[in-house]
Amino acid sequence: MLIDCHAHVFMDPKIRPYPNAKTTFMSAKDQIALMDAKGVDTAVILPVNNAESPVEHQSAGEILLICEKYPGRFIPFCNLDPRHTDWGERRNVEGKFDFLLEQYKALGFKGLGEFCPNLPWEDPRILNLLGACERVGFPVTFHTVTPGFPTYGVYDEPGLPGLEAVLKKFPKLKFFGHSAAFWSEIGGSLSKEEKDGYPQGLVAEGGAIPRLMRQYQNLYGDLSAGSGLNALQRDPEYAWRFVDEFQNRLMLGLDYCSTTNDMQHIEWLTQARDEGNITPQAFEKIMWKNVSQALGLCE
Repeated sequence: MLIDCHAHVFMDPKIRPYPNAKTTFMSAKDQIALMDAKGVDTAVILPVNNAESPVEHQSAGEILLICEKYPGRFIPFCNLDPRHTDWGERRNVEGKFDFLLEQYKALGFKGLGEFCPNLPWEDPRILNLLGACERVGFPVTFHTVTPGFPTYGVYDEPGLPGLEAVLKKFPKLKFFGHSAAFWSEIGGSLSKEEKDGYPQGLVAEGGAIPRLMRQYQNLYGDLSAGSGLNALQRDPEYAWRFVDEFQNRLMLGLDYCSTTNDMQHIEWLTQARDEGNITPQAFEKIMWKNVSQALGLCE
């Protein structure tokens, strides 16, 4: 059993996201072909609907149509911009997003993400939405970025103090961590230049991610994209220890945004298991069991 916790899937995409992009994002047909080739049984669809997102925005209806057309192959997540109708700024009270999220939940959606507005974690509009997710029982897959870095993502400073604040404020809310600015924090002694990139070399002790995962049981590691794989590959000896310690909260993700990408997460983790560097039990948890339990799909 393999579950990909991080996929972006469109029924029939038309728009290239960047001037230099050679393709659109993945169609459902492309995604299914990829999943079959990689041996992935099910993938979580993450619409990217925040204002800063360069890709086509998706309706709830499109996500559900994809799930209906390919039964059993996809798990739907919804996405809301915390600035939705400006409720957070002009009517800063709890409960405003519950009305919407309860409807998504009734339709079969299992979480919210990919969450990536260019706002700091402490913005009251973000706090209102996160509070609603906690009350409704939706985990949140997020993308974080350093303030001023020119891309989408929730703003946070080195050391992830903003993330720590919301982990503490919403202890029942599961956060699925993702992005270069997140996974670079696996190690300490992080330079400003490395924060939003792919640091190389041995992982220094004192990283924010292991510290936060030890302290907050509601933080999970979404291993998707080059950033998640780099966090493991840059220092395999450290990676084996990291996987062993946090095997109950690490999740396989691929994050294929184009058919031209080549994500090697499954192959690398399979080799690690076969060579005895990670246990079969840890491998099984990462490959499907952790995300399945986090989403309430199994005990």
